[in-house]
Amino acid sequence: MPRAGRNLDARGLNLYRYVIAPAALPAIVAGLKQGWAFSSRSLMAGELIVVGISQTSLGAQLTYSRELSDSPWLISTMIVILVLGLVVDAAFGAADKAIRRRWGVLDQAGQ
Repeated sequence: MPRAGRNLDARGLNLYRYVIAPAALPAIVAGLKQGWAFSSRSLMAGELIVVGISQTSLGAQLTYSRELSDSPWLISTMIVILVLGLVVDAAFGAADKAIRRRWGVLDQAGQ
């Protein structure tokens, strides 16, 4: 890749700006998406294990509603967690698709 940039007379900072960074951007977005998935699950597990007295986090709400047998609140909290995960996943998916479309790396069907 750097050779192709040098053939187009891109050197120094322009080589990274116009050749290397755009080529690495899809992998960076994929890494961010995977990092979000791991970190959100770890955060939720940590919140379920350690619940503070006055915290109102989602993990604490799950624990309290489970201990109090409050099924509607438990299910609504789980739905909120699901919706947040789907929204963030859709945002990363849209960013990945936009980057791939911008650089012409999508297949014929546009998927």
